Amino acid sequence: MLIEDARRAGMDAQSLDHLRQALATEEPETDADQEFDGLWPENVPIVRAFLAVASQWRIVPRSAGGMITPMGGTIAPTVPVVIGLDYAGVRAGLDAEGFAITPELWRGLRTMEAAACAAFNEDR
Repeated sequence: MLIEDARRAGMDAQSLDHLRQALATEEPETDADQEFDGLWPENVPIVRAFLAVASQWRIVPRSAGGMITPMGGTIAPTVPVVIGLDYAGVRAGLDAEGFAITPELWRGLRTMEAAACAAFNEDR
């Protein structure tokens, strides 16, 4: 399910393969000669947590040059703007999935949130 969520979020095939391998690996490899390729093992819990709550976005409409009427209608098209994760939903999702919310996990989620927001809003 996590791989499917990552695919829907736009992850490319090579990155999906790396994620599959990282998720299947319980212990990080420590071979000093190993070349870096893909997801660092210490980031796997953060990626798992992020994918578990990847549907918890706060999205607001922004007018594309027109206006929103008092009754909620629009005169010009609106575009969705992703403003960040809904932290109440994130907390509920992480609790339901059994994640321990540590400062390290939270910082990692916030870093991924910022990068995802930038990517979602790139053409806005």
